[in-house]
Amino acid sequence: MKRIIANVMAEETRLVVVDKANELVDIAFHRQSQEELINHIYKGTVRNVLPGMSAAFVDIGENQNAYLNLKQGKQTKSMGKLFVGQHVLVQVVKEEMLGKGARVSADISLAGRFMVLLPYSEGLHISKRITDSAQRNVLTAMAEPYLARGCGLILRTAAAQAAPADLQADIEYLWNTWVQLQNRFKVAKGGTKLYGDADFWFRVLRDYAAADVGEIIVDDEKAYDRLRELLALTKLDGRIDLIHYEERTPIFKAWPIEEQLDTLTTNRVELPSGGYLQIDSTEALTVIDVNSAHFTGANSSAPTMRASEVAVAVNKEAAVMIAKQIRLRDIGGIIICDFIDMPKKVQRDALLEELGKLTRTDRVKTVVCGITSLGLVEMTRKRERKGIQSLLFDDCSSCGGTGLLLSAETVYLQILRRLRELHRLGRLKTDVQIDVHPEVARYFTKQGLAELSKELKRTIKVSSESTGSREAYSLLALDE
Repeated sequence: MKRIIANVMAEETRLVVVDKANELVDIAFHRQSQEELINHIYKGTVRNVLPGMSAAFVDIGENQNAYLNLKQGKQTKSMGKLFVGQHVLVQVVKEEMLGKGARVSADISLAGRFMVLLPYSEGLHISKRITDSAQRNVLTAMAEPYLARGCGLILRTAAAQAAPADLQADIEYLWNTWVQLQNRFKVAKGGTKLYGDADFWFRVLRDYAAADVGEIIVDDEKAYDRLRELLALTKLDGRIDLIHYEERTPIFKAWPIEEQLDTLTTNRVELPSGGYLQIDSTEALTVIDVNSAHFTGANSSAPTMRASEVAVAVNKEAAVMIAKQIRLRDIGGIIICDFIDMPKKVQRDALLEELGKLTRTDRVKTVVCGITSLGLVEMTRKRERKGIQSLLFDDCSSCGGTGLLLSAETVYLQILRRLRELHRLGRLKTDVQIDVHPEVARYFTKQGLAELSKELKRTIKVSSESTGSREAYSLLALDE
C-alpha cells in the first residue's frame, strides 16, 4: 500500500505519495502566498475580442486578463459572437504562468469526491481505470436518474468503491452548488469570483487518496484535525489510517524523502545502468535527452553486448524514469524525448507501447503521440498548474534564464568596443579605470593596456573585483 506524508508549515505545505519502498510516486506543494486559481469560477467581463484568433480576453479580477479560446468547448462555441463589456461565466482551466494570464473556459465543471458534474454537457462518462464491465454497468444504472436533469456526469475512479447513498449525496451537493452559482451570477459584479475549489486537504483526499493509499502521516496538529474531519465526512476513515507524527526528527528526514526531492532540482537524472537523462525546459516545450554514458551492458555472464541491445536496455530504463520525472516535476505541455536510436521498427513500437502504459497511471492526462521522422518521441501532458521548476526557481539575474554567461574574452572585447566608440564620439575626456571580474581582468595584459592607452590617448587602468557577475563592468572617469 502507498502512504501520503505531509510536512506542514504556516507558509508552505509539502506533500508526497510514496510506495512500499518509500520511493516518490507523486508530489504536491502548497504555498499560502500563492493562491491557485485552477477550477475557480468567475463572472468575467469581456475586454477584447480577436476574431482572427477566435479568442477573447476576459477580466476576472486578477492581475492579468484571462484568455478564452472561442473554438474550444461546447458551451464556448455556443455563446455566439461576444462583445466588449459582455459578462460571461468562466472557469480557470490553466494557471497564470510564464508571464501569461490564466486560461479560462465557459464549459463549467464541478468536481466532487466521486464524480464531476458537467452542467452544459450530456451523457455519462466512466473512468477508464474502472475496467470491470459488470461494475461499469452497475454504475451506469446508478447514475441514470441524475442524467435526466439535463447534465453530464463523469464518474471518477473512487466511484467504484462508493455506495449508492454516497453517489446521491455527491450529485445533490454538486447540483445545488450549480444552482447557487447561477443565482450569484445574476447579481454579482464583473470580475467577481463566484466559486473557489475545495481547500488543500480536501483536494488531497480527492486527487491523491486512491484505493491503494492506506496511510496518511502528517506532522501538524491542525492539519491532522482537518484530515480526521474530512476522512469521516468522506467515509474514508475506515480504509485510511491517519497518523499524527510528533517525533523530533523532521518527518522528511525520518523517511528518505528530502534526498529524493533534491534530485528533482537538477536537470540531470541518473539511470540504474549508468546512463542518464538530461532534462531542459523552455517556454515552448521540454526536451529530455537519453544518454547511455559509459554503459556497455558487459558483465561476467555476458562479456559483450551489441549496440542495438545496449540501446534497448537503456531506453527501457529511460522510459520508466521519464514517466516518473514528468509526473514528479509536473512537467506540462509539449515534451520531446530523444531516445537512443534503435534501427528496428519492432523495437521502436515496443518502446512507445511501454511508455504509453507507464504514463496511463499518471493522474494528469498524458498522451504519447508517436515518433517523428527524426526519431524523436513526441508527448503531451496537460498543463494546469505551475511545475516544480517554476515554483521553486526564478530566472537567473545574471544569465536571464538561459543558463549561459558570456565568456570572459567576450566581455573583454565588449569593453574594448565601448572604449573605442566613446573615443570616436569625443566623449572620452579623462583617463579611465575599468572595474571588471577577475576572469575578465586577465585579458588586460600590461602590453595590451599600454597599446590601448596610446591608441585612445588616455591612461587606462584595470581594477578586478571578486564579487558580481562576470558580465558586469564599470568605466570610471579618473580626475585629471
